[in-house]
Amino acid sequence: MGGHTRFEKLLEPGHIGQVRTRNRIIKSGQGTSFIEPTGYVGETAIAYYETMAKGGVGLLIVESCGVEYPLGVHHPPVQFHLDDDKYIPSYSELTKAVHKQGCPIFIQLFHAGPWNPTGKLPKRDTIASSTLIKAELPGPDFDAPRGLTLTEVGVYIDKFARAAERTQKAGFDGVEFIGGTCHLINSFFSRVWNRRTDDYGPQSLENRARFMVEIVRETKKRLGQDYPVSALINIAEYGNEKATTVEEGVVFARLLQDAGADAIQVRAHGYGHRGGLLQPDRLLYPEPPKSLPKDLDWSRNGAGATVPLAGAVKKVVTVPVIAACRLDPVLGEMFLRQGKLDFVAMTRRLLADPELPNKVISGRLEDVRPCSGCLYCMDVRLHNTPVRCRVNAALGR
Repeated sequence: MGGHTRFEKLLEPGHIGQVRTRNRIIKSGQGTSFIEPTGYVGETAIAYYETMAKGGVGLLIVESCGVEYPLGVHHPPVQFHLDDDKYIPSYSELTKAVHKQGCPIFIQLFHAGPWNPTGKLPKRDTIASSTLIKAELPGPDFDAPRGLTLTEVGVYIDKFARAAERTQKAGFDGVEFIGGTCHLINSFFSRVWNRRTDDYGPQSLENRARFMVEIVRETKKRLGQDYPVSALINIAEYGNEKATTVEEGVVFARLLQDAGADAIQVRAHGYGHRGGLLQPDRLLYPEPPKSLPKDLDWSRNGAGATVPLAGAVKKVVTVPVIAACRLDPVLGEMFLRQGKLDFVAMTRRLLADPELPNKVISGRLEDVRPCSGCLYCMDVRLHNTPVRCRVNAALGR
């Protein structure tokens, strides 16, 4: 059976705002350490993303890119950052290379905030929504932050919007703001972090969402309503009594759509797990914990675990909903047909085989080089080294 027949929904074009994707497969953002230590985009990063584009993916999302440097990143000096106009020309070379392959390209913008997943960051002016002492931190992966003043909140809204202006000048087709995991934006969403008493405090869901809502609104104001903005947020958090619930996360998604977001990417976060990333490969082995995060689907050893969150969001928004979590072409097609999501996000499967989309298109699914789920690609980056793959020796070379 040919790919076009078997994977009709997966290979169907889609839209995020005004951007048309050639299929429903998205290369989601994951750090690579391929940026040059100077902060400029070089041949390695361009070759990496150009290879992904050649493979037939519908949309590329360039990995987490700091709006402030070095405070706003986890992996200096090898993490993308677009905090200065001088970098725009090198980013333009990246977008040109991807566009030559007929593929649209977005970039993720973020600020690390209190999240220190490697534990190797130098002592610095760590910021969050509120000041917390070490004893109040929700786990070992964080630095005790100081809370932003009301004036500084406005400064950081401007930093995000200015970085977005640079992405547009560099030729990116859209931008994705990361409001998930435990980055700066999520420290406003989550009551685990937010102790404020002003309009950005935890007194209401609208207050908790206000920081990201204003980032989206300001970006749309400056770049135009037609410039696509995707919002990645924690729809649910686990492992803390103040963690965001699904019911709250769904409201956040609707508020972001109302602010102008053109897509919502769902994520779940678990306090107490390494980095908070709920990766089934790590969470379920060598044996599952006594209790697994509720609301998620663990019936396929965690493949598609976050899809129920996407389904919950789809009930309240009309913009496209994106989900990742060990999805493959077969599962992606099934969930698309069931109407549980609109785009299938992958990273590790595309690291293992960038040609996966083209092989699906030509009906050669049996030729796809499988991702073993070993998480080597994640673990090597704890040492600030370029991403590598145990089943794809060509990655990054």
